[in-house]
Formats: sequence, structure tokens, C-alpha cells
Amino acid sequence: MAKGIQWLGRIVGVCCAAGLASAWAYVLWVPSAGLTLANLNVVTALVFVVLAVVAGIAAVHGHAVVIALVFVASFFPIGVSLLPRDHWLQSVGWLDLGLLVSAVLIWLGRPRAAASL
Repeated sequence: MAKGIQWLGRIVGVCCAAGLASAWAYVLWVPSAGLTLANLNVVTALVFVVLAVVAGIAAVHGHAVVIALVFVASFFPIGVSLLPRDHWLQSVGWLDLGLLVSAVLIWLGRPRAAASL
């Protein structure tokens, strides 16, 4: 059962990370995607693409702490502000929350250490 929960967390993490990387890449390279990116904002979008890729790699390897750190790094600066919007970019906030769900599932499915006497 624990192994199934961990695999579900990995799948959710990879899917959310792929969606985040795709969304940020789309915003970065399509000028009319909804955000106006100039100078520093382009670098910020690139950082979020890299964070999403790191989250995907961490999900494949089952590193819940790394996924949780990427969630904190991407959700609180921008994901929270995108959630209440009535725009397709709202999905970025929901995908960030999916990273949190993934980290929790992987954490819950981790193997337990045997109790020593």
C-alpha cells in the first residue's frame, strides 16, 4: 500500500512539474500569453521553468523534501497571486498545489525504518 501511495505521488509530481514547465515556457516565448515579460520578468520566468524541471526530477527520484522546497519557492511568490485570477494562468497556482500533494504522498509512502531494540 505504501509503495502505491509513493508511486501515485511520483506520478502526480511529474505531471504537475511538466505542466508548470510547459506553462512557464509558453508564457516566456509567446508574447500574447497573458503576462507582459520584460527584462527581469524574463529571468523570473526562466527560474520558474528551471524550478519545475527540478521538481520533475525530484518526483521521479522520490525526493519529497526537494518537491516541498520547490513548492514553497514557486507557490508563495507567484502561485498565490495567480489563484484568484480568472485567467488560464490560474492553472499555475493549482499545479503548484499539486506539487504539495505530490510531496505529501511521497512522504507518506516512504519506507519506515525498523524499530531497534
